[in-house]
Amino acid sequence: MSTPDREALLKHLQHELTQTIADGVLLQQAVADRLGLSLGDFKCLTAVSETEEVTAGDLATRTGLTTGAVTRMIDRLERGGWVRREHDRQDRRRVLVRAVPERLAQIEPLFTGMQHAWAQALAEYDDKQIQMLLTLFTRMRAVARQQANQIRATTG
Repeated sequence: MSTPDREALLKHLQHELTQTIADGVLLQQAVADRLGLSLGDFKCLTAVSETEEVTAGDLATRTGLTTGAVTRMIDRLERGGWVRREHDRQDRRRVLVRAVPERLAQIEPLFTGMQHAWAQALAEYDDKQIQMLLTLFTRMRAVARQQANQIRATTG
């Protein structure tokens, strides 16, 4: 049973989560701008860099874009030297996309300030509280992905 205080608290939390996401997008846009990339291209590059190898189809699934849009994005990233395409050694028909480590090294310094600020912001929390935050964010990511899929699946 929800009390008025709990309802207000949950509403405030939802607002703060929404604003945190919006602020994260602004941070990513600033990094993308610094690198000379669009936000979409930066998000694709992030998805590529999270795994050792990925296909255009995998990226389409992860980004919610069509394979055609992802192919054009990979083309731009490849021209910029951010990624390279390689044929799979087991299946030459399959093309893998890999991030170029030397180029990725240019991104990390742009997040150094954020990493230090996060460490300071989290310093007062104990391990149990940080684990609770990890659980919350993991659940919120799953909810966001599920809702995005539901919106995409709904016609109209």
